[in-house]
Amino acid sequence: MQLKRKVFALMMGVFFCLFVLHSYLDYRQIIAEPAQQVLYRSFSQAEPASHFALLIAPIFEPQMSGFLLNNALIFGLGFLLTILLLSWLLNRELLAPVSSLKRVAQELADGNYLAVNRLLVSNDLEQVRVAFKHMVNEITRHEQAINQQKKLFTALSQTSKTILRNLTPQLLFEEACDIAVTFGGFKAAWIGEVDGAGKVIRPIACTGIHSDSLKVCKFDLVTDPQAESPLVIAVYGRCPSVIEEINGDQGKTPWHRLARLSGGSSAGVFPIVVKEKVVATLTVYALEPGYFTPTTRGLLDDMVCDLGFAIENYERNQAHKAAHDSLEASSKQLEAVYQQMSLLLESTGEGIFGIDEQDCCTFINKAAAEMLGFAASEMQGQPIHKLVRMFEESGKSFNRVILRQGETVRVRDETFLRKDETLFPVEYSTYPIRKDGHFKGSVTVFRDVTSSRSMMREMRFLATHDSLTHLLNRHAFDQRLRTAFSDSQKRHIQHVLLYMDLDQFKLVNDTCGHVAGDMMLRQLSHRLQKTIGDEGVLARLGGDEFGLLLENCHLNRASQLANQICGVVKGFRFVWEGRNFSTGMSIGIVAIGPNTESPHSALSAADAACYVAKDMGRNRVHVYQAYDEEINRQQGEMHLVSTIENAIDQQCFSLLQQPIMSLRSTAIGDEHVEVLLRMQNEQGEQIMPGAFIPAAERYNIMGNLDRWVIEHTFKWLSQSPARLNELGCCAINLSGQSLGDVTLHEYILEQLRKYELPAEKISFEITETAAVSRLDQATRFISLLKRRGFRFALDDFGAGVSSFAYLKCLPVDYLKIDGGFVCNMLNDPVDKAMVESINHIGHLMGLQTVAEYVESDLILEQLIDIGVDYAQGFGLVKPSPLEYR
Repeated sequence: MQLKRKVFALMMGVFFCLFVLHSYLDYRQIIAEPAQQVLYRSFSQAEPASHFALLIAPIFEPQMSGFLLNNALIFGLGFLLTILLLSWLLNRELLAPVSSLKRVAQELADGNYLAVNRLLVSNDLEQVRVAFKHMVNEITRHEQAINQQKKLFTALSQTSKTILRNLTPQLLFEEACDIAVTFGGFKAAWIGEVDGAGKVIRPIACTGIHSDSLKVCKFDLVTDPQAESPLVIAVYGRCPSVIEEINGDQGKTPWHRLARLSGGSSAGVFPIVVKEKVVATLTVYALEPGYFTPTTRGLLDDMVCDLGFAIENYERNQAHKAAHDSLEASSKQLEAVYQQMSLLLESTGEGIFGIDEQDCCTFINKAAAEMLGFAASEMQGQPIHKLVRMFEESGKSFNRVILRQGETVRVRDETFLRKDETLFPVEYSTYPIRKDGHFKGSVTVFRDVTSSRSMMREMRFLATHDSLTHLLNRHAFDQRLRTAFSDSQKRHIQHVLLYMDLDQFKLVNDTCGHVAGDMMLRQLSHRLQKTIGDEGVLARLGGDEFGLLLENCHLNRASQLANQICGVVKGFRFVWEGRNFSTGMSIGIVAIGPNTESPHSALSAADAACYVAKDMGRNRVHVYQAYDEEINRQQGEMHLVSTIENAIDQQCFSLLQQPIMSLRSTAIGDEHVEVLLRMQNEQGEQIMPGAFIPAAERYNIMGNLDRWVIEHTFKWLSQSPARLNELGCCAINLSGQSLGDVTLHEYILEQLRKYELPAEKISFEITETAAVSRLDQATRFISLLKRRGFRFALDDFGAGVSSFAYLKCLPVDYLKIDGGFVCNMLNDPVDKAMVESINHIGHLMGLQTVAEYVESDLILEQLIDIGVDYAQGFGLVKPSPLEYR
């Protein structure tokens, strides 16, 4: 296209030249030559002023005018075409390239380096265009380097500002990563902390990489050093490690996976050194390969050096702050100690004064001055020992005593003199004051012991005497008892020990309160002490129990005195708010001689004899004998009580179930069972209830056993849903003591809610004797639980003499006929008649009857004939362990 345009322009130029030449020749032939001649002649003859007229005159010649008129259009078109052609050629070939070159140069000067691509393609300007492009590339590269350096200088500036804030290393690292990305122009950055052993790097701060990606990273520098070479070089070589171009194929190690996630093409790892130890590494990622020039590396080195300095500076500041805080705390503590010491000196109740080497008073606190009766100013500078010391140390210096003994002096019994010449007992201690090993005086601390000595006497009395009765207490009596035992062993003489327990004393406490009980004990103690006189040592051992030690006494005299005491106590009447109370005294007597094992065994034997006296009818005297059957029984029961309590703690109890057979119905779901309790002793032998229940009732621990049975039965039923569905009723025995426990019904309801059992499946069995003896309590207890759906059975019915009279007062569901009638009904018509009558009365009252101790099929047949509802006994089914299903 350019060639065609040039050919066309050349042809037009040739044509124009030919046209001009032709016109010129015609003009010269027709006009120019004659005109020249005329003009020449005219010029030669004319005046200079008329030369112009001569020049234009030929034009107005007729011949000339005709030529011009005939060729004017041609001349105008030719002239116009010539001007246009020349303008176009000039603009196309010269002015347009120069103008384009000027514009591109201006845009390049303005910083628009892309304008170089708009240069016209021309052989004449090709070198200029190439030079411009080379220049633009160089300028771009230099500007990129300058911009990169500017960003890094900005990052360094921001890092310096961050360092001034004295941040913690964690916050500093987070800020550094953010600065590297925000101001340094990097794609991503993270900092990893090197562990103390220099074996593992854990990332702790990052920017540009999702934190979840870093949480799972841990760079082991030991097990895989080749794969982790950038970090290894940075940590172990303590120099930067740069990857000019990250190979995307090597993404198998944590470092390469993290680099790939960053999106960078090149990376650099720079160690952060603190005290010649690499504590962390800064890893940055750039988008361009080969980004890390020497200048960039140097600036990043400066950045990590600043970070190391910041960390070291932070540690120094923290150490300085800690030292300053410690110093400030110590200063405050010293100030507080000084103030406290001053306050103590002035507020303490003890007197304190100091003396110098010349025995003159240097200071004295308020308490000392007041106790001595002086003003502090009166004693300052005075020899204080002349004013306060008495007896053998009178007039002698406190320093003299210190120097004589060479150490602290403590005196527990001394008397000081007041200003008014009165004396008062004191205890004092004098302490030496030394400076650089030289004696400089002493400090004396003293206190008035007038009240404390009185209090000490009272405390000694209270330590050995009962505060209520002023008799000897248990501890002092034990001391006297041990002395008597030792005396009997050495001198082979006999002493007698009396253990005395008031009868029905609890009645006074329960009806009138403890104030009345205390008053009664004081009055009785006074009468006992008056009765005994100086014949023995009387002590209150605790509660309503007393001990009496008769030294060098025979059993006969001891028995006489014991009976005399019983008579005095029996005749005693205690009146409180118009009410009159009488009591008695049960006394156990034991002799202490050479054959007595120990003071404890003597006291235990006397206690057992006292319990025997109570069992024999109260207000009696019982003398301990080595082979006394009652005492042996009593001691056996006491031992059994201990065994029961241990069994409860160690879970040595177990439960059995014994079916109660229905004699009228065979329907499923009408099966009844009774839960029976068994205990194992220390040898693993099974103990029947008849052996341990009496002892538990006698010593009031039956309530604990009942609660144990209730809880474990409910737990068994809850864990055996299939067995629970089969049962129509599960019977649990309760003792008479539990009827008097006002909290038992709440405990039962709590266990019911805990194990989520239906109340109608549970029946509680109460013996007739227990119910009748506690009729009000039993009625209330049964009524409370029957409202919740529980059922009740009256056990051993028929054994009491008033059974029928009280039966209608008890809202029970079952009557269990006493087994003594049932087992003998085949041989005794009276027993059979009792069974029939109890069954008949029970049915009349709407109750179901249960026969116990069914030992044979013949008894079972007679019970069916009589119409008894249920039967239970070893002849039917023996007890078996609980089933869990």
